[in-house]
Amino acid sequence: MAAEPIRIDWSSAEVDGGRLTVGLSGEASKAWREQLASVVRQLEHGDRWGAIEARKARLRVEGVTAGTEDELRFFLESAVLQANADLEPEDEEDGGEEAEDEDGDERSEPDSAMTDAFRAFGDANDDD
Repeated sequence: MAAEPIRIDWSSAEVDGGRLTVGLSGEASKAWREQLASVVRQLEHGDRWGAIEARKARLRVEGVTAGTEDELRFFLESAVLQANADLEPEDEEDGGEEAEDEDGDERSEPDSAMTDAFRAFGDANDDD
């Protein structure tokens, strides 16, 4: 039985200090994370946002700015779909990588607004 493809859980999105953190459905294998990194390198995103990092259960994007939410969503969804198409996710048991380094819950007004915008994408995906 094939594992479910990895999807972005937009309802878990948070922006803090201009860094987007958003959960992934399931646990992304090392091979899948490497494939996603390869796809991200191939897709040009210029200076619209910073580095994109995939962890086992989440994505992080540095340098997110207001007004790029829709474009970044499209970019990330495209990269995840391509990684799924290129490489089926594997079950991989190599220990947890879940150490959170999130600071307190206080966010700037722009970060809170972007958090809300990214979380709204999760509401739209609930209809799938």
